Amino acid sequence: MKRGLFRTIDTFLGECARVHEDAGDAFPYLRPDLYRMLGFQPAYEDLPLVTPNLTEPRPH
Repeated sequence: MKRGLFRTIDTFLGECARVHEDAGDAFPYLRPDLYRMLGFQPAYEDLPLVTPNLTEPRPH
C-alpha cells in the first residue's frame, strides 16, 4: 500500500503530502493532485496537517 504520512507546506510545492519512503520515486513529497491520482491512502483530506513551525499534527 502506498502511504501518506501528513500534509505540510513546502516552500517550492506549496501544500503537499509527505509520503512514506516505500513510495519509491514519489518520496518524499507529492502535490495533492498526484497523491490522489496515484491512489495513496489515507485520502489526502484525511491526512493531519503539520506546518513547518509545528512539530505536532493539527486537527483539521
